[in-house]
Amino acid sequence: MSASPAGPPVPSPDPLPAVTRVRLRPVVGLAIALTVLCVVLAGCGAYAVHADWTRWALMERLVSGSGTVGEAELGRAESLIGLAGSVQSRALIVTCAVFVVWFNLVRTNARVFASGSAAPTAGVAVGARFVPLGKLWLPYRIAATTWVSSRPLGAQDGSRRFPSTLVNVGWGAFLAARVLGWCGGLASRLAESPGAVRHASAAMLVGDVLDVVAAVLAVLFVVRLTAMQWSRSAQDPAVAAVRL
Repeated sequence: MSASPAGPPVPSPDPLPAVTRVRLRPVVGLAIALTVLCVVLAGCGAYAVHADWTRWALMERLVSGSGTVGEAELGRAESLIGLAGSVQSRALIVTCAVFVVWFNLVRTNARVFASGSAAPTAGVAVGARFVPLGKLWLPYRIAATTWVSSRPLGAQDGSRRFPSTLVNVGWGAFLAARVLGWCGGLASRLAESPGAVRHASAAMLVGDVLDVVAAVLAVLFVVRLTAMQWSRSAQDPAVAAVRL
């Protein structure tokens, strides 16, 4: 008796999309924690602005000769600067650590949304922050591609509905704050006159204002990107099959 012809292979139930092989990572919890940390960081930046302004005002009085400045006032101003710098640095370290973890996860999700793209991998998203010079550019490029890949489906013009302005301005404010803060701190350590201290305080003041702006923009970036990925995962049938 002849054998019956074999039929087509039966697909396995509930397969993963062949193009991804990667499950979406949950990011909502980390996004909430990161939002809280960014708000705290913005508060620390506001306190640093107050400290910078206090010292700048004292130096302005000395330079202009509009009033006397006692040793007690100078001591309080320096104490404010020291405390603000210490608190701000610690808050920045914790926030950056959580941000790197969250950033790694959303980049992994973006690879699911745009499988096969030539964008850098999730490992590069973390490692780029520890490469000299590269950490000034690569994280921005990864954030930009992650943003574009995470735009929800169905938008006739995704670039208008979900523009990359938030990524561009936020990263620019963060870099400018770091540069001004470093320059202001160096100038403050080298200052030997009230005028030099005043200029250093002005640079630190502007840098800390930009720190507050960058922290606020970071909150918007985290909330918006997390919401975009959540919406995208619900819209795409292939992606929905691997949702957590």
